[in-house]
Amino acid sequence: MNKIELTAEEIQVINQQLNGEIEVWNATDEQQKLLTGVLDKADELLEELDAYDELDEQYGGDLVKWYYAKYQAQNVSE
Repeated sequence: MNKIELTAEEIQVINQQLNGEIEVWNATDEQQKLLTGVLDKADELLEELDAYDELDEQYGGDLVKWYYAKYQAQNVSE
Protein backbone atom coordinates (compact mmCIF):
# COMPACT_ATOMS: atom_id res chain seq x y z
CA MET A 1 0.00 0.00 0.00
CA ASN A 2 1.31 3.40 -0.91
CA LYS A 3 1.36 6.13 1.68
CA ILE A 4 -1.94 7.97 1.92
CA GLU A 5 -1.41 11.69 1.50
CA LEU A 6 -4.10 14.25 2.27
CA THR A 7 -3.96 18.01 2.03
CA ALA A 8 -5.10 20.23 4.88
CA GLU A 9 -8.19 21.08 2.81
CA GLU A 10 -9.01 17.40 2.27
CA ILE A 11 -8.66 16.70 5.99
CA GLN A 12 -10.94 19.63 6.76
CA VAL A 13 -13.65 18.42 4.37
CA ILE A 14 -13.32 14.85 5.70
CA ASN A 15 -13.87 16.10 9.24
CA GLN A 16 -16.84 18.19 8.11
CA GLN A 17 -18.36 15.15 6.43
CA LEU A 18 -17.67 12.85 9.39
CA ASN A 19 -19.20 15.40 11.77
CA GLY A 20 -22.33 15.55 9.65
CA GLU A 21 -21.75 19.17 8.66
CA ILE A 22 -21.74 18.46 4.92
CA GLU A 23 -22.67 15.81 2.40
CA VAL A 24 -21.76 15.75 -1.28
CA TRP A 25 -25.22 17.04 -2.23
CA ASN A 26 -25.19 20.09 0.10
CA ALA A 27 -21.52 21.03 -0.04
CA THR A 28 -20.04 23.99 -1.87
CA ASP A 29 -18.47 23.34 -5.27
CA GLU A 30 -15.01 23.35 -3.70
CA GLN A 31 -16.07 20.97 -0.91
CA GLN A 32 -17.69 18.67 -3.49
CA LYS A 33 -14.50 18.64 -5.54
CA LEU A 34 -12.37 17.82 -2.49
CA LEU A 35 -14.75 15.18 -1.16
CA THR A 36 -15.10 13.54 -4.56
CA GLY A 37 -11.31 13.40 -4.86
CA VAL A 38 -11.06 11.76 -1.44
CA LEU A 39 -13.76 9.26 -2.37
CA ASP A 40 -11.93 8.39 -5.59
CA LYS A 41 -8.67 7.77 -3.73
CA ALA A 42 -10.49 5.78 -1.04
CA ASP A 43 -12.23 3.62 -3.64
CA GLU A 44 -8.91 2.92 -5.34
CA LEU A 45 -7.31 1.85 -2.05
CA LEU A 46 -10.32 -0.23 -1.11
CA GLU A 47 -10.00 -2.14 -4.35
CA GLU A 48 -6.21 -2.47 -4.01
CA LEU A 49 -6.53 -3.92 -0.50
CA ASP A 50 -9.72 -5.87 -1.28
CA ALA A 51 -11.01 -4.57 2.06
CA TYR A 52 -14.73 -4.69 1.33
CA ASP A 53 -15.49 -6.93 4.32
CA GLU A 54 -13.49 -4.65 6.64
CA LEU A 55 -15.33 -1.62 5.28
CA ASP A 56 -18.72 -3.17 5.93
CA GLU A 57 -17.98 -4.90 9.22
CA GLN A 58 -15.92 -2.23 10.97
CA TYR A 59 -17.09 0.99 9.34
CA GLY A 60 -20.68 0.27 8.36
CA GLY A 61 -19.86 0.89 4.72
CA ASP A 62 -18.65 4.47 5.38
CA LEU A 63 -15.85 4.80 2.84
CA VAL A 64 -14.67 8.20 4.06
CA LYS A 65 -14.47 6.99 7.67
CA TRP A 66 -12.56 3.87 6.61
CA TYR A 67 -10.11 5.84 4.47
CA TYR A 68 -9.46 8.43 7.16
CA ALA A 69 -8.84 5.66 9.71
CA LYS A 70 -6.26 4.17 7.34
CA TYR A 71 -4.63 7.59 6.99
CA GLN A 72 -4.51 8.10 10.75
CA ALA A 73 -3.17 4.58 11.39
CA GLN A 74 -0.27 5.06 9.00
CA ASN A 75 0.66 8.33 10.72
CA VAL A 76 0.66 6.70 14.15
CA SER A 77 2.98 3.93 12.96
CA GLU A 78 5.56 6.30 11.44
